[in-house]
Parts: sequence; C-alpha cells; structure tokens
Amino acid sequence: MGSALIVVAVSIATFVIFGYLLFIWWLDRYEREPLWIVLLAFLWGAVGGTCLGCLLSAPFAFIAGLIPIAGAQEVISAVIVAPFAEEFTKALVFIPLVATFHFDNETDGLIYGAAAGLGFAAVENLLYYFSALEGGTGAVLTLVVMRTLFSALVHCTSSAILGMAIGYARHRSGPGRWLKWPLAGYLIAVANHALWNLSATFAGFTGTPDVLRGGLLLLGILLVIGASIVLFLLTQMSLKREHEVIRRYLHQEADKGTLPHEHADIIPFWRKRRKSGWAPQGVDKEEYIKAATLLAFRQHQMEIAEGDRLERYRNEIQGFRKQIRMMLGR
Repeated sequence: MGSALIVVAVSIATFVIFGYLLFIWWLDRYEREPLWIVLLAFLWGAVGGTCLGCLLSAPFAFIAGLIPIAGAQEVISAVIVAPFAEEFTKALVFIPLVATFHFDNETDGLIYGAAAGLGFAAVENLLYYFSALEGGTGAVLTLVVMRTLFSALVHCTSSAILGMAIGYARHRSGPGRWLKWPLAGYLIAVANHALWNLSATFAGFTGTPDVLRGGLLLLGILLVIGASIVLFLLTQMSLKREHEVIRRYLHQEADKGTLPHEHADIIPFWRKRRKSGWAPQGVDKEEYIKAATLLAFRQHQMEIAEGDRLERYRNEIQGFRKQIRMMLGR
C-alpha cells in the first residue's frame, strides 16, 4: 500500500510540474512561443541542465568537503555551489535561442527560462524521491509536497527572472547589454535559489530546535511565494508593454493602409481577437494575428536596435506587410 501511494504521489507531482509549464506558456497571450520549442527548453533543463550542473558542482563540492568543520560541505554545496552552477547550466538553453532569434522580448525569455527551470526541477525531484525511500512513506510524501510546491517554483522563478533579463537585452543596443542585463538576472536568480537552499539546509540539520526549524521553513516558503508573486507581476507588466507596442504600431500601419483601422483596435486585445466574425472571410485568422503582431514587434525592435540588425528587421517588416496585404487583398 505504501509503495503504491508513493508511486501515485510522485506521478501527481510530476504532472503538477507539467501543469506549471502549460500555465506559464498560456500566459503569453499575444504571441505564444511554439510549444515544441518550449518543451525542448524543458528537456534541456531536465537532461542538459542537471547533468552539466552535477559535473560543474562536483569539483567545488569536493573542495568544500576538505573544510574540517561539521556541516560546512553541506552548507557550501547547497547555498553557494549549487545555485551558481545550476543557474548557469540551465541558462545555457538561451545560446541557441538567441542565435536563432527565437524570442522577441522579456515575456518570451521568461517562458523559456521557466521551462528550463521546471525541467531541471522535475528530474532533481525524482532523484530526491528515490533517495528518500529508506525513510518510509511519510518521509517521501512530505518531500513530494515540499519539492512540488516550493523547490520546483524556486527553479522556475530563478531561471525565469534570468530569462527576462536576457529577453530584455535581446533587442537593445550596445555591446554592454550582453553583460549588464544577463549578469544582473543571473545574480538575482542565484540569490533567489540560494536563499531557499539556505533555509532548507539549516532546517534539515540534526539537532536544530523544532521552533527554529519551523521558522526557517516558513521563511523559505514565504520567499518562494514572494518570488512567485513578483514574477507574476513582472509577467503582467511585460504583457501590458506588449499590448501597448502592438496597439501603437498597428495604428501606424493602419494609417499606411496595411490593415483596416478596426482591426488595429481588435488585434491588441486578446479577448477581442478571439471572437469570431471580425476577420474577412477566407482569411486564416490565426496567421493574420501572428503576422500583425510580429510586424508590430519588429517595428518596436527596429527603434531600439542598431547595427546590422536594422537591415534584418527592415526586411522582416516589409515581409510581414506584404503577407498581411496579400491576406486582405490590398
């Protein structure tokens, strides 16, 4: 009975993580990233992030083990080594994404970062569950709850914050953008990860008074909840900026005759554009919305970019205009 309960609990916990992933992907209402690429980011976190994270952490954990102080290796490994190593290896997913221009803004960076973080958490959680089997059913179920509700969100929010920073730098100008913004995001991600590990590590020490143990766990839980709320608010702010960009540039395109003014008043509002009857008959509404949205994004990106990217954005803008006009018979 105990084994069956553990299998059910672990299965539910894994599905909950996928639920987190789908919810975060759904939040990107204006121009959702292809789900298959989001799943690849999840897979990178699950396989590449965990394997490289272990390899990168191992030598530093070995050095920490040479310190002749009780508990030093555990604290240093959990609070310093793991956050720095794991946030770095999860973030490597952005190298191909940046190289292939697969995201447009902070929201997209958040989605991919969250996916990588959740993939990492899914595999890491399974390893912890297997290692806790000797403690019995109660120990495993407690671990399932804690790691599903909190540890998974730590990985998710940490990588998502770093992803937002990379997404912000993605279309900005100046070579310094690839240093200051990703570095700031990385340090915030590491700090968020380290604070949770700090509270969990000291709470787990043998001999820690129950009152202190409870206080440390409560502090860690509050930090996770606070980080999740902040991330949600940042997501809403980013989506609001997307709405304003789409509305502003589509009205400019309507003035040029690219699309009707009434469509420029519908496409920036995700609820309005879901309704039927407003798109011309025979027009693929989803493709039309996607082309119009990307046209607005490229107009905005061309304003804030510089160098050889300007020509690429200019060509893409012309391509989207042509596509929209052909769809509408203009």
